[in-house]
Amino acid sequence: MKGIVSKRMLVMGSVFGVLCIFTSCVTQIPVSYTEPAKLNLGGVKLIGIQSNDPQVESFISQRLSASGAYTVISAAPTQELMQLKNRQATALEVPASNLVAEYKANAVRADNSYKGKLLKTSGTIKEIGHSSKGRYFVRLAVGNDSVDIFFASSEVNKVGWLNNGETITIFGICTGFSLPDMDDTAEILRILGGGQQVNITEATFPVVVDGVADAIITLSKKTDVQDSQRIQREQAKDGEGNVIKDTEGKTVQLDVPIYTRNVTVTIDYSIRRVQDNSSLGQGTKTAKSPTSSDRDRSKLTSVSDLERRTIEKPLQELASDIVPTKRTMNLTLAKPDNNEAKKEMGEAEKLAKAKDYKGAATAYGKIYAQYGNFAAGYNQALLTEASDGTEAAIGLMTALQKFNKPEAQKMLMEMQSRNALNQRSVQQLNQ
Repeated sequence: MKGIVSKRMLVMGSVFGVLCIFTSCVTQIPVSYTEPAKLNLGGVKLIGIQSNDPQVESFISQRLSASGAYTVISAAPTQELMQLKNRQATALEVPASNLVAEYKANAVRADNSYKGKLLKTSGTIKEIGHSSKGRYFVRLAVGNDSVDIFFASSEVNKVGWLNNGETITIFGICTGFSLPDMDDTAEILRILGGGQQVNITEATFPVVVDGVADAIITLSKKTDVQDSQRIQREQAKDGEGNVIKDTEGKTVQLDVPIYTRNVTVTIDYSIRRVQDNSSLGQGTKTAKSPTSSDRDRSKLTSVSDLERRTIEKPLQELASDIVPTKRTMNLTLAKPDNNEAKKEMGEAEKLAKAKDYKGAATAYGKIYAQYGNFAAGYNQALLTEASDGTEAAIGLMTALQKFNKPEAQKMLMEMQSRNALNQRSVQQLNQ
C-alpha cells in the first residue's frame, strides 16, 4: 500500500509541476482602450448634479471631472432659472400699447383679463427712476399714457443698464390702475404725474440661461431591504458538541430559525438639456447584495454595510453611460517559433515581465528586423500597443499579415476595433 501511495503522490507532483511550468511560460501584457459612453452628451460642457445621496453625487461628479471634458457646477442656480423660465412661458403676451388701450376702453373687463396675472409686455422706455424707499420703476410711453413697471429687487442691477428710448420686454404681475401696495405711494404718484397708468409689479427680464449648466443630471438612490426567516432541521447537540439521542437511541432533531438579509440598491437617473429641457437620456441601475445569514438576527450584516458592498456596480454602470470608460485586457506574448534568436527572445521577454514595455518592444523589433521571426514581430506589435497606443500597433500587425497566420489576422481585427472605440471616445469628449 505504501508503494502505491507513493506512486500516486509522484504522479500528482508531476502534474502540478507541469502546470507550474506552463503558467510561468505565459507572459501577459495589459493593453488599455477607452469605451465610448452609451449616451451622447454633445454640446454639454457644464453639468449640474442633484441627488438624494451625497455618495452617489460625489462619485458621478468625480468621474465627470476626471474625463477632462466636463465641469461640474451647482445645479441649484440653474434650477431656479429654469423654474422662472418655465413660469415665464405661461405668461400672457400683450404689448404695452394694447394693454393701455384695453384698460382705457373698459377697465373692469381689462382687470378680468389681466389683473393678478403674469404678463409679457414690451414697449419703449420714457423714464427710469426710483423712490426714496429704493423702489425702482421704468415707464413705457404709450402716447400721453404709460405702463409703469416696478421691478423685483433681484432685477435692480439690470435696471441700471437700461436707457431712455430703448425697447424692452419684461414679465410681471398686472395690477391695473391700482398701484402696488407701498408705503410711499404718494411719492410714487408725484413722480409719475398725470395720465393713465397701467401698473406692473415684481417685474423681471426674460431669463437667459447662458453661463449656467448646459445640462442637469438628476440622481435618485433607493435601498430596499429584504429580511426573512426560514426553519432548518438540525441535530441537537450538547454543550460539548456531542449529538443528543433519545431513549431509543435516535438522534434528536431541532427546528432552528435561520435569519437572512440582503439589500437591493437602485439608482435612477435622468439627464436634461437646460436650454430646451430636452432629454439626453435616462435609465435605472440595480444590484443585489450577497445574502447574510445567521441563527442570531443581531449578527446579520448591517444594511449600511451591505449597501456599501453593493453600490459600486450600479455606480460603475451609470458612469459608463455618461462618460467614456477605460478598459484593460491582457494579451499573451507569443513564444519563439524556432530556435533561432531564442536567447534574444528570452532577454526581450524579461523586459516585458519587468513591465518595461517600450524597451521590450524595441528589443523584439530588433529581433524581427534581423531574423524575420514572426513571434518577435507579433510581440513587438503587442508591446507597442501597451506602450504607445493601439494606432501605433496597427501598422506593425498589418505588416505581419504576409505570414498568413490566423492569430495575426484575428489580432489585427481586434486592434482595429479597439482603435475605433478610442476614436469615438475622443469625439464624444471633444463635441
